[in-house]
Amino acid sequence: MLNRRHYLAELEPAVREALVPSLLEGLPHTMRDGATEKAVLNGFLEDRIPGIVCRPTRPCGEGQGQLGFAFPERIDQQRVRSSLIVDADQVSGFLSPYEVMDRAVRQSPPTHPGLVSIAGLGERFGVRLGLLGSAALAAVTGLAYVRPDSDLDILVDAGHGGDIEAFYQAVSSLSGELGLSVDAEMEINSCLGVKLKEYFSEAREILVKTIYDVSLVDREKLCVSSGVPMFEKHRLGGVTGECKKSPQNQPSN
Repeated sequence: MLNRRHYLAELEPAVREALVPSLLEGLPHTMRDGATEKAVLNGFLEDRIPGIVCRPTRPCGEGQGQLGFAFPERIDQQRVRSSLIVDADQVSGFLSPYEVMDRAVRQSPPTHPGLVSIAGLGERFGVRLGLLGSAALAAVTGLAYVRPDSDLDILVDAGHGGDIEAFYQAVSSLSGELGLSVDAEMEINSCLGVKLKEYFSEAREILVKTIYDVSLVDREKLCVSSGVPMFEKHRLGGVTGECKKSPQNQPSN
């Protein structure tokens, strides 16, 4: 699971203690004052804030992956963040964005003011949604990550089906009416990430994210095994693609 973007990773207390030096080393230099480090250690050791599986920014060995950590604290509007490399056996469990969403919609009050409305649209159009970002961390930890102006970050499962285009249009309309900023990404083949706004645009190239890189992909070369249609003039035949680590096997090449 260390190759699945957006998954939350849990660490046992003993592992957390051992990783403290790496966590502090991963803080930006502008966030290494005593008060910030104290808050980070409290969130990491006491609140047991989970790590977020993310694209490695430093070398990883076999069976390793990178976790990003985001904390409720901000400095000059910038979220306090760190990252570190972990071994697979240091992770005690994972939580998918879809499991986080299932948990969040049962909470009262909701962790984000737009969550109930967006979840309702997902149910209406048969679209499986995952929860990301601040709202996800708030749902899992109970900490004050979400502010009134916070974006709502969601993940759409292309493989689940449903009317994703109608969902996107409904979300766009609702966002305008409520002044709500929704950042929606579609997950394809469990390894590709594409912004819904780009996917349903007329752009010739689309930014595609994987756990290994970010690439601009020609629309006609983007393989979508889910059968999710684009606007009529851009529809493609669905073919199955597979994500592999070596660059020559990425769908962007």
